[in-house]
Amino acid sequence: MTRLRISLAAVSLLGAAACYPFWLGNQLDDRVTALDNSTRENREHLDETRRDLGERLDKLDQTLDRLATSSNRTTAEVAAATDDLVRKVQVLRGQLEEVNYRFEDVSARFDALERRVAALGGEEALRKLEAQQALRQVERPTDKKKFFDLAKSHFDRGDYVSARTLFQEFVANEKWKYDELAPRAQLFIGDSHFAEKQFRPAIYEYQKVRETWPTSRFLPDALYKLGLSFAELGLRQEAMSFLEEAAKFTGQQAGKDARAKLQELKSRK
Repeated sequence: MTRLRISLAAVSLLGAAACYPFWLGNQLDDRVTALDNSTRENREHLDETRRDLGERLDKLDQTLDRLATSSNRTTAEVAAATDDLVRKVQVLRGQLEEVNYRFEDVSARFDALERRVAALGGEEALRKLEAQQALRQVERPTDKKKFFDLAKSHFDRGDYVSARTLFQEFVANEKWKYDELAPRAQLFIGDSHFAEKQFRPAIYEYQKVRETWPTSRFLPDALYKLGLSFAELGLRQEAMSFLEEAAKFTGQQAGKDARAKLQELKSRK
């Protein structure tokens, strides 16, 4: 579970940065020229920003070196230290994106740092990191149905990391947050964790359906899947509680499935 936690933390720090292809060299030269022609105040501000980011990256590099080489840390300490490191990288990533001038050396070091953090989670974390990096290049549709279908296509082919990211973006979109597709998108976020046997995160995501869309027609599905998730964790009493709640929706498939699962659990006494 600790390795999964590290993997999730490493994946969650991914930003929306893009890199310069070689054929954009002329545009980069133009930006350098524009910088040279700017006021001294602007140049000093940019230089100060670059130095500050560089110094903080140095500190993160040193922290990661100590974390990777330490032989005395417990897995819990490594997980806690990694989570803290991820949060700091996220803050720096946001600050970097606010700067108009692109510091290529700093960006390259961010990419390297991301991979080093992900490497703490093993091959699975690196695989998820690469999937997220590839997703940065995917064009997002402006139409809600096409956007939803794009996310669903990733889910259907087992690319749960990319599907989860896209569904999260869908739900976070203020224009679509209370659309009828939003609670279904939230269910798929939970399903993506469930499919990867990450039952605790799945519970957290299914619970959001209850909290944000309590009158949605997808509420019974969320209750049923909450029950399944608790059952997978061996928490029988909690599982039965949610399944009983779901079973009240007798006219929906989730209610029928919940009753069947309840009978199964009761027969195990």
